[in-house]
Amino acid sequence: MPTGSGAGNGRLPALETIGKLPEVPDPPPAEGCQGGGESCWPARSVGGVDRTLTRFQGSMLVLVAGATFSFGPLTFRALLEADAWQYLFYRSFSAAVVATLTIMILGRNPIRSIVQAGPRQAVAGLALGSCFVLFILSLSRATAAFVLLLQCTSPFVAAILARVFLRERVGRDTATAMLVSSIGVVIMVGGGLDGGDRLGILFSLLLPVCLGGYTVLIRSSPARDPGVPTVIAGFMVAIVAGLVSLGGPGLDLPIRDVAMGFIGGGLLIGLGTPVFNYAHRFVPPAETSLLLISEIVLAPLWLWAWPGEVPAASTLVGGGVALFAVVWLTVRTALREGSTRGRWSHGLHAGAVVAEPDHLDR
Repeated sequence: MPTGSGAGNGRLPALETIGKLPEVPDPPPAEGCQGGGESCWPARSVGGVDRTLTRFQGSMLVLVAGATFSFGPLTFRALLEADAWQYLFYRSFSAAVVATLTIMILGRNPIRSIVQAGPRQAVAGLALGSCFVLFILSLSRATAAFVLLLQCTSPFVAAILARVFLRERVGRDTATAMLVSSIGVVIMVGGGLDGGDRLGILFSLLLPVCLGGYTVLIRSSPARDPGVPTVIAGFMVAIVAGLVSLGGPGLDLPIRDVAMGFIGGGLLIGLGTPVFNYAHRFVPPAETSLLLISEIVLAPLWLWAWPGEVPAASTLVGGGVALFAVVWLTVRTALREGSTRGRWSHGLHAGAVVAEPDHLDR
């Protein structure tokens, strides 16, 4: 009897075709990629479910994540008694708890998600945890200006690592924005480059390396649960910071300090980092790190609003230059994307697969 399309000859379809997803032609390679490897192709939809973002949408979400992270210094400034390690404990522990709860609310098993995440996301979690620790320790041993200036080099580190490991070249627009934003950050901190002690300088130098490596690891790993690196980083840092604190002043703090740790970790990192992890799979690593400069630019403004730390004129001028570069790049991306939009989304995704068919029911 007839069996629909392809069965006009009255024969049943071959058994090996039953239950298989229809074949979908490959989309065109993403702009800025060379070599034709898996890292150069946008993510596909699986079973008719679109799981991609455009490059512009990913850029906007990274900007939102950066703006969210910029409120972190407010929580650190509001501490009454906590030292760096005590703050790190409550901040990291709350971030891990919120990320775990988010995975559970979405109907997935956190342990299973961690196991299925793969080694690259596990290493990314360790790199993210290192960023947590290095940033706070750098601020405690070096001037904020020196730390921020070196953090501004993370787009260049990410560009080099992406070129070596992902064979992704840096576009002309991104390179221009990187140079302009670097000039802006130099203007911001030019009056306060006193450095710090040797450990502070070392921590500050390692920070952009870890951040650049983290962006490349996340982008090159298969898309699984974006909250997994936060869970790994949070619990790892909480264990280390807890042991250090228990060996010293302990973990008994005023309610206000504990609350600041939970706001800085659970609210800002626990919710912001998974959004960042998902969104920046569709944006090249160098551009991702550049968009995160919005965190450096906006943080002094929040400290100006409260508790009233008046920024220098150079901070406002340099921040305006850096922010202009980020906004310009975002607008250029939107215009370029609008002129080339076709059948396929032009968002980038460096993972081998977005999700396997068996993930659709989770």
